[in-house]
Amino acid sequence: MPITLRFLILFSGTRGHGCYPWPEVSMNHTLKPSVLSALHAPTSRSKNTSLRQEQRDTRQYAEAWYQALRGWQVIYPTVTTPSISYAAFRASGSVETLTSGEVSPFLPTYLSTPSGELSEAQVARAITEMTLSRIPGTVQLGRMLDRLRHQDNGSMESLLRGTAWSQHKERALRYAVAVLTLAVRLDDVEAERPLQQVTTELSQTKVVNAVQNC
Repeated sequence: MPITLRFLILFSGTRGHGCYPWPEVSMNHTLKPSVLSALHAPTSRSKNTSLRQEQRDTRQYAEAWYQALRGWQVIYPTVTTPSISYAAFRASGSVETLTSGEVSPFLPTYLSTPSGELSEAQVARAITEMTLSRIPGTVQLGRMLDRLRHQDNGSMESLLRGTAWSQHKERALRYAVAVLTLAVRLDDVEAERPLQQVTTELSQTKVVNAVQNC
């Protein structure tokens, strides 16, 4: 008798003959909701933690640009004037006044920003271009930046309250959009994702405020 057939006969008996049938296993077994929740919980918590961290990083980056423009601290390059001896010219009897090296050419000044040191003239020009834009929204952002630069009209001291937005959230978000828009115009690639986030958050906040004021 083939081995396979003997194996089947051996295990096909009943309880009365001292053999037990194979237990039935359902192939359509479904995990309970509690089990599914336990399996997905770590992934959900990880995603939520990552999202909250990204939001905090966005707020901090906007704040860093805001403070850089609000402070407008100019960095002046160090100019080294070469030391020149005129003894040889005096000994030769030359009466001409030699001024070589005494007058340095114009050197650009810089601003310290989250993306590095940028030319002060470049930053100022970008703000001016925004104020002269044909797009009303861009003009408004440019004027906000110009007021921020000169600290006019009582600009906010900070966009944040701790790690969250200021209690004047909509105003803080408007400034965040303004400074990050400028950052992107100045080729700061790190500002692109934060700008998208604060723009979306501002639009949602404006809708909520509009509904509450109805």
